[in-house]
Formats: sequence, structure tokens, C-alpha cells
Amino acid sequence: MTTRFSLLLLVQALAMGVSAAVSIPAHSSHIVTTFRWMLGKYYYPTPSASHGVKLDVSSSLCLAHSALTLASDQRWSLSMWDASGKMTDGVAAGATEARGHAGLCKRVSADFPGTVASHLHAHRDNMTRHDLALNYLNSDALLLENTVLKGRYCLVSVRDQNLSGKSAGGSSQMFASLAGKYGNTYATCIPDTCTAALLQTSLRDQWEEDIVVSVACEGEEEDYFSLLDFGFLAFTLVLVILVVWATALDLQQPCDKTTGCFCTSGRKMLHCFSLVQNGPRILSVPVTPNQHQTLDGLRVVSMAWVILAHRYMLFLVSASNPNDILQHMTNWRYWWVFNAYPSVDTFFFISAFLVSVYLKERLHNFTFTGFYVQRYLRLVPTMLYTVWGCGTVLRHLGSGLVWDRTYQDMFGQPCTSSAWYNLLFINNFNDSGDMCLGHLWSLAVEWQFFLVTPLILIPLYRWPTWRFRWLPLVLTLILSIVAPAAITISKDLPPTASFWEHQSTQMYYNHIYMAPWCRAGPYCVGLAAGWLYHWMTENSITLKPTWIRAGKIISFVVVAGVLTGPSFLIGQGRFWAALYSSLSRPAWGCVIAFFVLNTARGKPGVIAHFFSHPMLAPLCKVSYCMYLVSLPLQTMTTGMAHKNHYDQLTAVYLVVGDLVFSYGASLVLALLVESPCTRLLSLLTSGKLLQRSQPPKPQAKTSVKEAPKRPSNTQELVRATLAPTFSCVRYRNL
Repeated sequence: MTTRFSLLLLVQALAMGVSAAVSIPAHSSHIVTTFRWMLGKYYYPTPSASHGVKLDVSSSLCLAHSALTLASDQRWSLSMWDASGKMTDGVAAGATEARGHAGLCKRVSADFPGTVASHLHAHRDNMTRHDLALNYLNSDALLLENTVLKGRYCLVSVRDQNLSGKSAGGSSQMFASLAGKYGNTYATCIPDTCTAALLQTSLRDQWEEDIVVSVACEGEEEDYFSLLDFGFLAFTLVLVILVVWATALDLQQPCDKTTGCFCTSGRKMLHCFSLVQNGPRILSVPVTPNQHQTLDGLRVVSMAWVILAHRYMLFLVSASNPNDILQHMTNWRYWWVFNAYPSVDTFFFISAFLVSVYLKERLHNFTFTGFYVQRYLRLVPTMLYTVWGCGTVLRHLGSGLVWDRTYQDMFGQPCTSSAWYNLLFINNFNDSGDMCLGHLWSLAVEWQFFLVTPLILIPLYRWPTWRFRWLPLVLTLILSIVAPAAITISKDLPPTASFWEHQSTQMYYNHIYMAPWCRAGPYCVGLAAGWLYHWMTENSITLKPTWIRAGKIISFVVVAGVLTGPSFLIGQGRFWAALYSSLSRPAWGCVIAFFVLNTARGKPGVIAHFFSHPMLAPLCKVSYCMYLVSLPLQTMTTGMAHKNHYDQLTAVYLVVGDLVFSYGASLVLALLVESPCTRLLSLLTSGKLLQRSQPPKPQAKTSVKEAPKRPSNTQELVRATLAPTFSCVRYRNL
């Protein structure tokens, strides 16, 4: 295949050079036609592919129009050739996909007055010379009069049969890209009287038996709005009406305790959609410092890190020079970009730490039902709305065959068959190439951690003197260390997933990366850090300067080892890979635990002050929505008609654009779905829905100004102080 494809590239290059010279005087256009005859069998259905088989009318008309396209030197024929993809320089850098110009192909139109046979007769010499005998075509097709030809844009993918995954792109192509293998894909503009199946049959005869050829063409599937599409749009319209209605009522007559309006249950529920209330909750900047405000910055930076990593992962599919990215991936200096997997471990730690801190404060009224139901209803509405939108109307936001191909492989087909996995939070047990919104695997893993959290924390907090109270946490931590090591050794897997062989990478994703028993390390560390925070607070313990200096040195070494370790472990054997895969995540969790505890009970430094900056709170409050929408938005740029050339400046522009657009979309999603649902849940669980507010009683006039009422205890003082500021910790977890 390599020799034949190299020859095809050489001939294409010659054709491009001659094509560029056609406009120069003394050059004849028949030179272009000659090269097109040489390459035509790789771009158009040719009659030579079906010798001895009598074809039907439609197939015969397709082959006749293809022959006319090859033979003609008119403008429409040259436009079809120009619209077809031809390989350029940079094949060694991974430029093995030539997408052509779909728009130019769609504008092609040609009329053939008289019979088809009369037009073919004019080019009989060329057809005979190139073994394109048409005597087996259907006679009825040759006698058709006044036929019309238009362009149809198609993508042809050619790959070795031994290459795993589909050659049509999408998630399977992405995994193949991570393994350093790319399908050879080029565009062709064929007559619209031809079908993808006929072109594929013709091309199949041109390649060897061990070569797989797949063809996808535009216009063969009608783009229509389904009932699910209309349902999503109707539901969105209802939400918009509720938001506008509630906002208008609040602006006209606010419904709160100070105004004394008589609020019914329906008005209270409608009040939850008001932008007057939800806007400040999201966009407000806290004016009072909070001891857990560092977590805001950790969540924001981790989310930006995830978006950065996703952009570089998508570069492997959308860039015209993906091999240049692979060269960076082998350089340890770039591994803070490519090895962004610890960012997910940071989210696991934050979730565990907050659950551990707040569970003890509410242990007196803890119930398993309330613990699970409240968390489930907190996550599902926004996630369900996003899955619904990505599985329906998202395909209408892009256009072109590349986008249709990418959308179907990444969203359309997976969400149609496996969206219910997301509702049950078991989508991480599905195959990595068949998940609806594959990046939501971490949400499923976090929910599975959440299910066992009370079994781990309740012995610690409710029976503090029981000698075996640490046993559940210790056993879970040991499992998270032993399991990935054993799986890595038994299956000979890499230490992490980045640029290894495709099959090993996919096995790593399925058996380690998305398995909760292999990802529980930082979560266990977060639970222990929450308990340690309470213990240090209750005993007035602070970190000593010596401990802080030692912790910073150890943290620096661990962070450098976790981020750059895989680049030095290539080819070092399965035991070194097992050591990294088993210890890197708990070690990363310990670094984050030291950072958080030092901020709360030690001496925060410059980095801690940055992560605690109040301006990060508005970004933190939409981090969940940004997590949901960022990858679908990034995928839309991957499905563009043309590829981008990868360089550092282009990467900066795209990553900044990803952050801006993701924040804008997440803000809309938060105001439309997340914040109203959160307030509705709080209203329903508080028991205040059926309690009607009464107008305030008139106050007697006094000459002495009364002192404000002080909270009765420290906890009420903290809540009263934080109430008007809506910090990210309070917004997301209280």
C-alpha cells in the first residue's frame, strides 16, 4: 500500500504542478486532462471496474457521466478536479488527509443536450486508449436525452486492514491518532448521478486485497429535524419564556421578605428562574475571604487545563501536520500540556475534600436517602439537557461531510444507543469509543465514589474512638494502588495514555483510566484531608515553617515526576509502568492536600493567594457547565471543512477561543438550567414551598436605634457573613 500510495502522491503532485501552469501561454489544457486520465480511477467510478457485468440504468448513467468528466476540458469539469483533494507537502508530518473544497464541488453544474451516447462518441479515442469500453452499459442509459450533471462531494478513506478502528474519523480516528496512525483520506467530486456504494465498488478494484476502502458522500442522507430535535427546541423555548417571565415579574414587583409580597407556591417556583436572582449568584465576587476559597482557583485552573489538553488531542485529528505534535509529546518539556490527566484527579480530590468537610457539619441530620437523592438531582438535569442537545440539534450547528462524519461517530450514534448509561452514571463501563459524550466518564466515576463515601466517613466521624474506623478508607486506598499495578503488569499496558500503540491505549482507557477502583487514590486522599482539616481546627494545630518548607520541596519533586515521568518510562518495561500508574494519582492527591491544608492551617504563599483570588469565583460557579459543553464546542472546530496547520501561536488562539466560548455557553446553560434547577431543588427540600410569606408587621417608631441582632454561634456567623457573597464553595456545595 505504501508504494502505491506514494506513487499516487507523486502523480498528484505532477498534476498540481501542470494544473498551475495551464493558464500560462503556450501550455495546453489537454495536459491536465492527461493527468486526470491517469488518476481518474482513484477519483471517479470507472467503467473498467465492472467488465462483463451488465449494469442498470442508474449505474450506467453514473459511469457515463464519470467518463465525460474525465474526458472533458470544460470549466465545470476542471472545477470538479479542483474541488477534489490532492495531497500537498508535509505527508511525512502527517498531512495524509486532503479535504478538497466542498463548496466548489456543490456549485458544479453541466447540461448535456441530446443523448448520452452522442457525447461519449466525441471522446471515443481517449476511452479506447484508457480501456474504458462502454459496450456493456445499459442501452437505455445511453439513449437518455438532456441529462444534467451536478457535483457531489465525497471522502475516500484508505487504510491497512490490520489497522484497528474505523477510517471515517470521529472517536475511533481520534484513538488511532493518539497511537500515531492516520488513515489516508482524500476528497473527490463525482457526478451526483453516482452513489457512494458504486464509487466504493469501483475503487475497491484499484487497491490490493489487504486494503480497506470506505466512501462517504454528501446528499445521500436527508438532513431533517426529528421529533427529538423539535422536543429539545420546544423545551428550550419554555425555559426561555420562564426566565423572561420571572425576570420581568421580579423587576416589576420583587418577591422577597423585605417587600412583603404575598408569594404563592407557583410564584416561588417561577421566582427560581429569575435572572435578577440567578445572575448575582453566579457573577458576584465574594467580598469576604473564605478558608476554602483556594478550591475555587484549583477548580478553575484544572478546568482550563482539561480544555487545553482536549484541544491538543483534537489537533491530532484536525491539524494538517499531526506528526509535529507527536514530536512534542516525546519531549518532557511539553508534558505539562499533554499529560493533563492529573487535572481530573484534582477534581476528584476537591469533591472528596468538600464532602468530608461538610458531612461532619451535617452529621446530626444525615440520611442516606437525602444524601444520594439531593446529589443526583443536583447533577442530572443539566447533564441530561446537555446530552439531549448534543444528541439532537448539535448536528445542525455545523455543516459539511466532515462535520457529519465527526458528529455521527462522536455524538450521533453513541448518544442514540447509550445515552441511558449517562442517566445511571455507568457510562464509564461502556467501551471508550462508544460513550455518549465520552468526557462524562469522570462524572460517572465521581458518582460511584459518592455512593461509598458515607460508608467510609461515618465510622470516622460517628465513632471516633473505634479502633477500626480507618479500615474502610485504608482498604479503598490500597485497592486503588494495587489494582492499576496488577492490571498494567498482566496486560502489559503503558503508564498513561498518550502516544502508544492504539490497541494498548484503548485497553488502558477501558481497564484503568475509567475504572473507579483504579482512580480512587486522590479521592481517598481528599476524604482523609477533610478529616485532617477538622482535626487540626478542633485542636488549634497549624503547620510549622519546617513542615511547610519540607512539604514544598517534596511537592515540587512529586509534581515534576508525575508530569514528566511517562516521557522517561518509554520502553523501560511493564514494572516501571505499573509503579507510575499505581502511585502517581495518590501522590498527586497528597500534593493537593498539602496545598489546601497549608492554605487553611499554615502559611499561604503567592500561589495560594492567586488561587484564592475572588475574581475566580464567577468562573468557578460555572465550572460544571463548562465541563459539560467545552468538548462538544471544541469538536465543532475539528469538523471544519479544512484543516489547520499546527503551531504554538495557532494553539494559543484556539485555546483562548475555547475558554471564551466555553465560558459564554456555560453561563447561558447555568442561567437557563443549572441555577433554576438548583434553586428549585433547594425550595422543594426546605419545606418552604407551601409556606406563604406574610407581609412584614409595621415597626414601632423608636428614638433609639436598635443594635443589629448578632448570630447566636460561630457557625451562624460564618453563614451570615457568606450569604450575600455567594462564594463558589457555597454555590456549588451548600
